[in-house]
Amino acid sequence: MFKNLEFENSMKIKNLKLKINQKGFTLIELLVVIAIIGILASFAIASFTSAQAKGRDSRRKSDLDAIKKAFELAKGDSSGGAWYAACNPVGATCAPSSTTPTLATTYIRAVPTDPSGTSINYTYRPLPASCTYTVATGIGTCATFELVACLENANDPQREGTLDAACSGKPASYQVDNP
Repeated sequence: MFKNLEFENSMKIKNLKLKINQKGFTLIELLVVIAIIGILASFAIASFTSAQAKGRDSRRKSDLDAIKKAFELAKGDSSGGAWYAACNPVGATCAPSSTTPTLATTYIRAVPTDPSGTSINYTYRPLPASCTYTVATGIGTCATFELVACLENANDPQREGTLDAACSGKPASYQVDNP
């Protein structure tokens, strides 16, 4: 019985020593946790990037609506309220900030630019393409127009399906036509 009791006590002491010496985690456990955290972080970053693109696209749509309203106000000041602004210089397309008459300060506080800060801005197409506008008389030949913005979200339901030169030939444009 003494021997049995002595054996049990020596086993308890050995188990106690093993428990005392086991501090921390093994390398495998740490690698598994780091891998799981990395996978979760990649999902979070991907969804955050997608949400930012959707937010910029929403801003582009509201900017085009504001520019459209400014063009409608400018049309109201033309002779007979019948003519839209022309591009300055006369050409097929231009930025909404370089039209005749100028929109800024009279019809809109500042003409918005693309929220991504890239060189691709909004595109204004007065129609017919070679139309003109004389500020002094308020007489022009631009009967209609189109505004185009390049969207980032390829799954946007309001996105045009046709290729657009303003968007580097990609079918990712959002177009606003006058009524």
